[in-house]
Amino acid sequence: MKIHYDIDGFTAPQGGSSVALGYFDGVHMGHRAVIESCVSQAGCPVVLTFAQSPAAALGRDVPPALTDNARKAELIGDIGVSDLIFADFAGIRDMSAEAFVKDILRGRLRAKTVCCGYNYRFGRSGSGDTALLAELCAREGIGVNVVEPVYVDGAAVSSTAIREMLGSGDVSSANRLLGYRYSVRGAVGSGNHLGRAMGFPTVNLPIAEGLCVPAFGVYASYVTAGGREYIGATNIGVHPTVGAAQTPLCESFILDYEGGGLYGDEIVCELERFIRPEKRFGSAEELSEQVKKDIAEIRSRK
Repeated sequence: MKIHYDIDGFTAPQGGSSVALGYFDGVHMGHRAVIESCVSQAGCPVVLTFAQSPAAALGRDVPPALTDNARKAELIGDIGVSDLIFADFAGIRDMSAEAFVKDILRGRLRAKTVCCGYNYRFGRSGSGDTALLAELCAREGIGVNVVEPVYVDGAAVSSTAIREMLGSGDVSSANRLLGYRYSVRGAVGSGNHLGRAMGFPTVNLPIAEGLCVPAFGVYASYVTAGGREYIGATNIGVHPTVGAAQTPLCESFILDYEGGGLYGDEIVCELERFIRPEKRFGSAEELSEQVKKDIAEIRSRK
């Protein structure tokens, strides 16, 4: 998949394109349905999204993101998209709905079909809805596929619902709506080594500012390090018993890991299910005993 950070950098093929429209934060099951609809159409499958949240560009409150752009691109690429365009929202925000369809969709992208979710908005101040999109596209000979809500376990899939589930610790439900395990990714940082002193050496990942932080607590997890996946016991939080951190961390003890130090290595921690809330213990010894119980429970249910 080719990634473009400017619409002008994309050269539409002579045969035209099929375009998926949306911000796609999280690339959850609902987003996937839109993008899969795009991939199934004739023409080069293209996703048109934005590098920055439109809400941020408009000065509105921005909910925590489910993915950064790198993870978003990875998930979209896995669906079979040919080109991903991270457009500059500032360059589009003041376009009328008519100009967006005529100049962007038909003119620059040579769209034969566009696919979007049922609640898609476009044009200046979000004035256009899916009905207007269909009307304007019909004038330009462009087909429109509007994808209805996707339901999982009786719940409509949405980024808002997923954020609420993560915020309450219900990562298992969030994962079902996402279609994959929610993860924290990055380079292992140096910690205070107190876990090692207790016999449970951990790897620490900072949670990037602006990303959704799951409820503080202990989770059963999968940690991928050195190309291999391990079972993990992961704490999301500020470890209040042994010196509270300034910002939330993803701290994992990797079960049965026998390799060397991982400082600076890129690893992935995928949360599977919630074990217990984070709490302050009376001593490091009490914390150590609880960690042993957490690990035993995680082992018993794998």
